[in-house]
Order: sequence, then structure tokens, then C-alpha cells
Amino acid sequence: LDSSDNRPKLEWFRKYVQSNYLPFLESFPRSETKILEIGCNQGFLISALTSLGFRTLKGIDLSPDDIEVARRLVPDAEVLCEDAESHLERHIAAYDCIILKAVLEHISKEKVMSFLERIRNSLKQDGMVIIDVPNMDWLMAQHERYMDFTHEIGFTRESLAQVMRNVFKEVQVTKGRAVESRKVELVRPLVLRCLNLVFRIIGEGSSELWWDCRSIIAVARK
Repeated sequence: LDSSDNRPKLEWFRKYVQSNYLPFLESFPRSETKILEIGCNQGFLISALTSLGFRTLKGIDLSPDDIEVARRLVPDAEVLCEDAESHLERHIAAYDCIILKAVLEHISKEKVMSFLERIRNSLKQDGMVIIDVPNMDWLMAQHERYMDFTHEIGFTRESLAQVMRNVFKEVQVTKGRAVESRKVELVRPLVLRCLNLVFRIIGEGSSELWWDCRSIIAVARK
């Protein structure tokens, strides 16, 4: 693993976590909070959490190759090649926070509810789950839905909230904030206002759709 080659990706994840997840984690003491990432891939999100001061981190993934990379990238974290369902069943009330980024859309529709129930059971009382999925109201949602053959389902803010509220309390669904350059940040609001005006003219009711964000994030408490 060449750290210089991965520096841009590591920085992107740090900014993404800082912008999208950290506001929800502020109430947790960083040195003691036990966090599990399901589908940790090569460990970039865990590395971002480490850089932000979190110390008790665990990641699980089904790819042995990705796990080997993650172990080198974040040697202080516990990273395991395990199936999520069996891991959750063996760790009841074990975690303060469980994070899933780009994972739930890979679970078949008939298994989503039971999977969420296992996540709830693995959280401590008042523990938190953060679930980050592609937004099917986004302008490029059709590409997002079918870009990966292993995608099983797509979510809008309404459908994500619907399934989450069957399992958790205090469910909040927010727009994912993009990590962009300063120039893009300056131009983006103008472009969005123009698109919003176009959609209103053609009668698409853009105020009811979250077409301007690529991801949506659900945060819930046990």
C-alpha cells in the first residue's frame, strides 16, 4: 500500500466524514466510543475516523484482499474478514455506533428489515446507527442504481425513513454533503438555483425532491 498514492482518497474520506458524520458523533467521547463499520472495504473511512480522534474502531468486510489493505492502512484498528449478519448475532449490545456507507443498497429487499434488526440488537442502549446510501432522487440516480451489478435496491429519503422507522426511534434523514473544491462550492448554489427554476417551469415539483444530492444519510438511535 503506497500511502502517497492513497493520499487524495484518504483526504477525501476525512473531509466527507468530518462534514457528514462528525456532527452526529459529537456527543460521543472519541477515545472511548466503540464504532463498527460494516463493509469497511480498504479501511479509508476507519482511517478518517482515526485521524479525527476515534480510537476504538472495528471494521468487517467479506473481501480478504480489501481486509489486508485495511490492516496495513489502519494497523491500530481491529479489521476482520467476516459476514455481517453472523458478526452482529455474536455481538449483542456491543457497539456505541455502527456505520454503513454504500452497503444497504446491496442487501436484498426481503432481508433489509431483519438486517436492520440485527444492527439494532448490536447497539448499546441509546447507541447510534449511521446509514449512507445512494439517493434515487438524484439527477444521475439511474446510473447510480445500475452502475454496480450487486446493487439490489434503491432508496429515496421517504423509503429509507420508512424502513428505518420500523426498527429504530428518532430517525433523521439528511442530504449527503459533497466534498468539493472551493471553486465548485462557490458556483454550485447558482447552478442549483437555475436548475430549480427550470424544474419549476416544467412542473416537476423540485421542492419535494432531493435531486441535488448524490447520497442520503439516515441516523437513528436504539
